[in-house]
Amino acid sequence: MSKSTVQSPTAKRMWKPHRGPQTEAFRYFHVYEILYGGAKGGGKTDWLLFDFIEPELIEKPHYRGIIFRRTFPRLREIIDRSFVWFSSLASYNKQERCWVFSSGAKLFFAHCQYEESKYDYQGHEYHYQAFDQLEEFTESQYEFLKVQARSTDPKIKVRIRATANPGNVGHLWVKRRFIDNKEPIVVYKDTLGLTSMFIPARVYDNPSLMDNDPMYVKRLEALPEQDRKALLDGDWNIFAGQYFKDWRVYKHVVEPFYIPKIWKRFIGGDYGHHKPSSIGWYAVSPEGIVYRYREIYKEGLHYNTLGELLCEESRNEDIEYGVFDPAIFGDKQHHTKTKDSREGKSGAEIIQESINEWFKKENRQNDSFIIVRGDNRRIGGWGTVKQALKDETFKIFSNCTNFISTFPANVHDPHKPEDLNTNGEDHTADETRYALTSMPPETDLKSEKHLSHVSPLYKMNQIKKEREEYER
Repeated sequence: MSKSTVQSPTAKRMWKPHRGPQTEAFRYFHVYEILYGGAKGGGKTDWLLFDFIEPELIEKPHYRGIIFRRTFPRLREIIDRSFVWFSSLASYNKQERCWVFSSGAKLFFAHCQYEESKYDYQGHEYHYQAFDQLEEFTESQYEFLKVQARSTDPKIKVRIRATANPGNVGHLWVKRRFIDNKEPIVVYKDTLGLTSMFIPARVYDNPSLMDNDPMYVKRLEALPEQDRKALLDGDWNIFAGQYFKDWRVYKHVVEPFYIPKIWKRFIGGDYGHHKPSSIGWYAVSPEGIVYRYREIYKEGLHYNTLGELLCEESRNEDIEYGVFDPAIFGDKQHHTKTKDSREGKSGAEIIQESINEWFKKENRQNDSFIIVRGDNRRIGGWGTVKQALKDETFKIFSNCTNFISTFPANVHDPHKPEDLNTNGEDHTADETRYALTSMPPETDLKSEKHLSHVSPLYKMNQIKKEREEYER
């Protein structure tokens, strides 16, 4: 036994699931993906621990499981909880942070604090993969980590398990994936044949907690109404902590329409390499409404590739400028796939070079546009974004699906409530902040440079001219 292994004590505690949701969750062993959650105190963490210990599988020496929490301090909570039940069943390896069962089967504990932390688990093989408090994770973290759940043994089926409460950075995507338009405790099958299910849980389903701490429910009942509905009742229609409270799909999302050439256009961007780059195309109407009409949302883009994409997507458009996060003006790490050839230049310089080269090849040097540094004053910038939402002077085309799914999911920073929590998918939000604080250009109706004779704007200008001549 290694020095990092703790010998299990002889004391033994027995555990069995409570009647109701916990028992139901165990019954559906064959379901690939299960979310068990809703209210606090439903016995969700114990379920995650014991769902790993399937009698037939725990005897297999190569059986592997892993339970994720978003941060290490919170991971310690579930590790401490596991000692209550597992000390008599297995030995704990401190170095690997896992329980080792007599057969050789292992249950690991891990955290994924940052977006790029997900790459730490690339190439691993887990038959049982669990997420405690799934609403703390981003959707891209969950999707990437899920791919690591696989089996080379046909007798061991892969299982994904998660617990969650309403709220936090993952509220909207968890709700969309498991709850919207679905009935609880019903198995659903997707186009690939993978099954999923949502099992609701409430504190009243956990008699152990009710008996040991009868005042726990009273404390939940004393919470503000929004928090009480989310944490006591497990109401997923309540989104506690939402940062952009004025966001409404029916107000801010519009169907795509033809944008006249006379409208001023520009690009906003928040660069990411191990996390998504969020790029948005913006057009300003004569009334001053800013429309986000196109997007790129993609990981792994090098700066030169991004510059070329900006040009290709904007091929027949007049772009005034591109405003990006200030970090790219100092970043020298993600240039090109052969980055040695461009050492010493910043990301912004590489993008600008790629744009200039593209327009030169097209023999359109005069149509090139510049990349400028975004305003990174966060609190003031968020105020600008919130005001635009409130005044309905910022709207999004419905084809910008990544924006629509991630932007409204942002929540307050628990340590700095006036700011946004950067643990979520804040890339579209940051991009929008840079765009709306860049003093977007005004569209001047007096300019007829690009107007067609059949354009409503052209006709409107003609009517205006005739009226002015008549009045003179």
